[in-house]
Amino acid sequence: MTGVSRPGPAIDDARLCRGAASPASGVLIVCGLKREASILAGANRLSACGGGSTLKSRLLELAASKPQLVLSWGLCGGLDPRLRPGNLVIGDEILAREERIRTDADVASALKRRLSEAGEQVSTERFAAAEAPVLTAGQKAQLRLATGAAAVDMESLIAGRFAAELGARFAILRAVADPAERNLPPFAAKAIDAEGRIDARAVVLGLVRSPGQAVSLGWAARDSGAAFASLRRCRGLLPSVFVGLGLGDL
Repeated sequence: MTGVSRPGPAIDDARLCRGAASPASGVLIVCGLKREASILAGANRLSACGGGSTLKSRLLELAASKPQLVLSWGLCGGLDPRLRPGNLVIGDEILAREERIRTDADVASALKRRLSEAGEQVSTERFAAAEAPVLTAGQKAQLRLATGAAAVDMESLIAGRFAAELGARFAILRAVADPAERNLPPFAAKAIDAEGRIDARAVVLGLVRSPGQAVSLGWAARDSGAAFASLRRCRGLLPSVFVGLGLGDL
């Protein structure tokens, strides 16, 4: 997850981000926000979301399900200036310091083909891993220079490690929520709680303490709105991809 989003509709916390005893699908969706998970929620789908240690704990609970594919899904930050809000990005690898995890080339190719056929703005790129939101244009430029990555998120490295441990296929599909030149409001670093929910109190307090952040918050809300719109369009496009890969209905 990266960026700031408006809270989505109420969702069933018991079903989202908590796993299931006996999965009916070969696909596990990994994300940071419950709102991201809700887009692909369904009776035959597993999901795990949250931040850092919470997400890792969720995945440990789901290890016995042995998914065939682990899909890192949701928002990302743009590091390459060519990426615009709402652009879809398929990861070919996730990079963190000396660690590099490749995604499944067949899955990435199938995703790219299906989304391109549907007219989506989609590219295949390297992702950088972050442990906290990358808030400023300067920080994004430094990360791009250090890694050569086009996009950044906080969950793909955790998802990739989990997939590697299980011997499952791994894929990344994300939508750009904040472009390379955009500064996010400083309180965005605390706007999401460990369970993947928007912390409205943190947002309000941030604005009270620094009303000047309202402008950057407005830009962030607009950009993340474009990203969520792209993710929602993917919902109807993905089933044929995963059925074609022998992963069952998503």
